[in-house]
Amino acid sequence: MADYELDEIHRIRREISAQFNHDASKLGEYYRELEKEFRKAGYKFADLPPEKPETPKPADKEVAD
Repeated sequence: MADYELDEIHRIRREISAQFNHDASKLGEYYRELEKEFRKAGYKFADLPPEKPETPKPADKEVAD
């Protein structure tokens, strides 16, 4: 991707962020609502796989002398 294209993407992202006073929570909510609208319109998204639960670590066994 050319530098111009990346600069344009960054500019647009800064503009959107500024609309929400660069508040990450508000920006995240905006993007979640936007995703819902796109899904309703029929756009497909790659859903993340469910998080794997942490596997318990084996107990340390004491070595006999």
